[in-house]
Amino acid sequence: MKIIFICTKSITFNTFLKSQANYLLKKGERIQVACSDSEKLDIEKNFRYKIDFPNRKIELINIFKYIRVFKQINKLIKNNPKAIFYLHTPLASHLFRFFTYYNKLKIVYFVHGFRFTSKTNFFKAFFLKIIEIILSTRTNIFLTINNEDFHYTNLKLLRNNRCFKINGVGIDLKKNLKKINIKKNKLKKILVIAAYKREKGYPEILKVAEILKDQKIKIDCFGYGEYSKFNLIKFKKKLTNLSLNKFDKNLEFKISDYDVLLHLSKREGLPVALIQCLSNGLPIICYKIRGNIDLVKDNFNGFLINSYKEVENKINYLILNNNIFNKMRINSFNSINNNFSKERINSKIYQIIKSLQKNEKI
Repeated sequence: MKIIFICTKSITFNTFLKSQANYLLKKGERIQVACSDSEKLDIEKNFRYKIDFPNRKIELINIFKYIRVFKQINKLIKNNPKAIFYLHTPLASHLFRFFTYYNKLKIVYFVHGFRFTSKTNFFKAFFLKIIEIILSTRTNIFLTINNEDFHYTNLKLLRNNRCFKINGVGIDLKKNLKKINIKKNKLKKILVIAAYKREKGYPEILKVAEILKDQKIKIDCFGYGEYSKFNLIKFKKKLTNLSLNKFDKNLEFKISDYDVLLHLSKREGLPVALIQCLSNGLPIICYKIRGNIDLVKDNFNGFLINSYKEVENKINYLILNNNIFNKMRINSFNSINNNFSKERINSKIYQIIKSLQKNEKI
């Protein structure tokens, strides 16, 4: 069996999908990975394939770009007519299914999060839903990672296809089996893990840092992308309590040094950062949105908020109530079980893909 991963950029594969690919290879399956910057893929060269998916806004209106993508996709399916095409990221999944609409292919769409949510503008959501309804007719299996997407897929998209819900891409739980120690010191270190984009909440994080700048609380941010524009605002406002850092590959081993995860992203699927931090005993402060509400129970293992202005009160509440803070830490740790492990999730995905090859039900 050959499985071809399709995603817009290599960062998706390198960060979230490499473990799945390695699992499939160990099972004796053949794989290939197609994306726009295939030279950056963290995998052997003979497994790479280049599809020039648009990566900049200006490329979205370039007709020649789409012609090139069409030719590259059709060359890929011509050479691999019996492969299972394993789609990731909205743009890549939309273009691949659109350009192969009249081809009989076996397609699995891993929905990291539909572009529309219950909070999306009605007209924008309507347009995006129509696209997904049309393309769902050429999708054999949907893999969803949160309750909202799972229920929508079952209600609107299923015909002769199937939908499964899994707990994201998984984390390595082996290193998180240590006991949670009681913290006697007050909350001092806040962690932020998110790509440096506006929609990931950085304008609000800067405002929170400004609100908390007179308290002895440090906010450390880690993420991919360019943070210079946010750094400029930081220096202008003299926010010495805030640090913006490139993503640290060893960050997962340092999470337990922090007290709380602050997550102000406005749209999510099922955030790996939340799962990772909960498994290390960090309570979460996040917006009440899709994905977050699958992981965080308000006043149990964190706080679900509607505005960044609520953050200060939640932080002060934990500072003044150390017993409650430690209880939340224990609840956070106990929120994540083996169903969130990479091994368990990789095994489940493998069985689902294998069932498609055999046209079986599982």
